[in-house]
Amino acid sequence: MSPADRFAVFPEFNVTVEPLPGQALRVRVAGEVTMENVSELRTVLFRAIDDVRAKAVEVDLSLVTFIDSTGIGKLVSARAHAITNNSDLWIVNPSPGVRRVLSLLGLLEILSTPTGNSGWAPPKSA
Repeated sequence: MSPADRFAVFPEFNVTVEPLPGQALRVRVAGEVTMENVSELRTVLFRAIDDVRAKAVEVDLSLVTFIDSTGIGKLVSARAHAITNNSDLWIVNPSPGVRRVLSLLGLLEILSTPTGNSGWAPPKSA
């Protein structure tokens, strides 16, 4: 896929939420996560923890074409917030670009591994 094609496929930032078994949620993120839209991602993640009281939140980044430092910072702060509130949050299916950035920062393994505090395990099909 060329850079021009990726904008045709994912022209803008989009977040969807779907329930999973065991009081868990999957948050799917698509497009570019940047300073301009990261507050929307933060709102969804913190609402899942604070309002919905999800035991676990999976953040699917397979359709993220770019993530800047503010997006990474929000993922880290949301993970810390979840753990502090007896929940858990981790990323799944990071796109190659996101995987590379998180790996370079030493965050890939930290953010993609459940802490085990929630008592929830990912579905076998995930």
